[in-house]
Amino acid sequence: MDPTAICRWLESVMEAQGVTGALLIDSSTGICLGAAGKATEDDATFLAVASRGALDGEGVGAVAFKDSRVMLKKGDGVLVAVFKDL
Repeated sequence: MDPTAICRWLESVMEAQGVTGALLIDSSTGICLGAAGKATEDDATFLAVASRGALDGEGVGAVAFKDSRVMLKKGDGVLVAVFKDL
C-alpha cells in the first residue's frame, strides 16, 4: 500500500464530523497500516482480535474502546476502525 495514500485517507476520515480517531489495519496480521487522532498503532492488535466477535456477516460491527464507540468495517484485506466519542 502507498503510505501517501494511507495518510490522505486518514486525513479525510478525520475531517468527518464527530470522528476522533481512525485506524487502517491489515486484517490477516493485525498490523497497523496507519493511525490518526486518538487511535494508536498499539490499538490495532486489540481491535483486530475484537473484530472477530463484533463483525456481522457483511463485515460491519462496533465495539466500545477507550471511551469511544469504534465502528469496524472489514474488506479488501483491511480492517477500518473509526473512533467516535461515546
